[in-house]
Amino acid sequence: MARWFRRRSEPDEELVSVRLPAGRAAEMPPDEELAELTAEAELGDDVAMGHLATALHLKGDRAGALRWWGRAWAAGNVVAGFNLGMLHAVAGDANRAQVVWEKVAALGDPDAMLGLVKQALDRGDAAGVERWASVILAQDEAFPITALGVAFRDRGDLERAVQAFLRAEELGDGYAMEYRARILAARGQHEEADALRARAATAERML
Repeated sequence: MARWFRRRSEPDEELVSVRLPAGRAAEMPPDEELAELTAEAELGDDVAMGHLATALHLKGDRAGALRWWGRAWAAGNVVAGFNLGMLHAVAGDANRAQVVWEKVAALGDPDAMLGLVKQALDRGDAAGVERWASVILAQDEAFPITALGVAFRDRGDLERAVQAFLRAEELGDGYAMEYRARILAARGQHEEADALRARAATAERML
């Protein structure tokens, strides 16, 4: 079976959910792959269901994507649950996205937590922000921590943004170093910013 993966964009962009075999750009699978995925999905393979949903999403078939991500999530596929929530969010249905992401986040998915933080920021829900931001910061995956920092930065909360970037820097993320360097430069701390950019140039950028 073809292997497909949820892809993340850079931390200062929205998360995206696309078919992405390693090292290849998003594209529709060949017809034979699509037929194979459909057959395996119909047999109850939750991974195939999720991959098929992604293919249909790329094709512009929202109803099909909704159906198969829903079935995969019902079968316990956490990535499909995240993608299902994202599909609702992109469609402007924040309530449905929140309901799904709450369940996915409760299973430990940091991207769903990040989605919930962004929603809470949008509605001014400080308790909702703190509930999930604290959990994201306590984990050891750099991407959602850096993306959390970007979310705070974009809403003018530079103190919390820097806190998140520093945490992601501890995990070695070059993106976090670059973003914090921009804040330092904006504050006139050019020497420190240049030193941090030099570190970022050789650091891994974690997606």
